[in-house]
Amino acid sequence: MRSTRESPRDLGGRVIGIDTNIIVRLLTRDDQKQFDAAVALFKSSSVDAPLFVNPIVIAETVWVLERVYKTDRASARTQVAGLLDTVEIAVPDVLRMGNWADWLSSPHPDFSDILISEINRANGCEKTMTFDRKAANSVSGMELLA
Repeated sequence: MRSTRESPRDLGGRVIGIDTNIIVRLLTRDDQKQFDAAVALFKSSSVDAPLFVNPIVIAETVWVLERVYKTDRASARTQVAGLLDTVEIAVPDVLRMGNWADWLSSPHPDFSDILISEINRANGCEKTMTFDRKAANSVSGMELLA
């Protein structure tokens, strides 16, 4: 990812967080006025004053694209990854991991489970326990509890 390497905290308050609906408008263009406003927001940002996207926003965006807009899984994930791979976006370290391609190609349908596992791993967890059989079988780092 080309996203800024500095932590949002290190930028001294020059970071603006964005909500899911901003990304959805940029990707779907389903409301011209909101799309134009979102584009203007992106144009006003820079490497020194980026927009911050947290993992919850990523998970929600993928969910909205797949469930509401009926975008297929691979396309939804590729669209989100493409947007995040810009200098205007600051992301947490967990979203800068080298396994982004694994996230995009994961057969597991629930992108939030993938993020949960990766965030836990990035914070020192050796595994993530779950009751979700599908997640335990298809998400790296997840194990079935019972």
